[in-house]
Amino acid sequence: MEGARQILSVHIPGDMVDLEGSLLQVADHNVQALTNCEVAVVPREAMIELIDSHARIGRAMWIDTLIDGSIYREWIVNVGRRDARSGTCHLLCEFARRLEAVGLGEPGGYELPMTQEQLADALGITPVHVNRILKDLDREGLIVRDKRFARVPSWEALRKAGGFTDLYLHLDKFAQPPIAAGAPNGATNW
Repeated sequence: MEGARQILSVHIPGDMVDLEGSLLQVADHNVQALTNCEVAVVPREAMIELIDSHARIGRAMWIDTLIDGSIYREWIVNVGRRDARSGTCHLLCEFARRLEAVGLGEPGGYELPMTQEQLADALGITPVHVNRILKDLDREGLIVRDKRFARVPSWEALRKAGGFTDLYLHLDKFAQPPIAAGAPNGATNW
């Protein structure tokens, strides 16, 4: 069934999933868990009441939705304009920064939240192509894989290979992770 699914976004622990659905009557897409997770379902009416009665919370939800839109746009560029290699590097960089922002990355690495088949469905390429790209990136020293764990020996090299800048993630809207010991100019672990 290759090519039958397009993954449009990946949410990580702590993300609000499908927040825009709280104001719309009908969902125009599916949401599927890629891993085991805990889900809290909040009734639509409760979300609307929260937005209406607490302006700061409503604003935070609006910002969350705008950031989701920014990420969606970047994923469209991955599928439509980046070649498979740079799109893969870009996605690996995005996961690194997003997981780091919520304290789920380790210094220089993280648990990859997707299988190769799922990466292929996000990038609009085949799983075989993803496998080849990951092997090439490993061979070139841009990543080091150990099962699902991806270590990034040189953040700058991977960032450059993917043409990655994290501006679209708007990480300034989140609590900042601790600064790595000895990291220059306030740089984090990556």
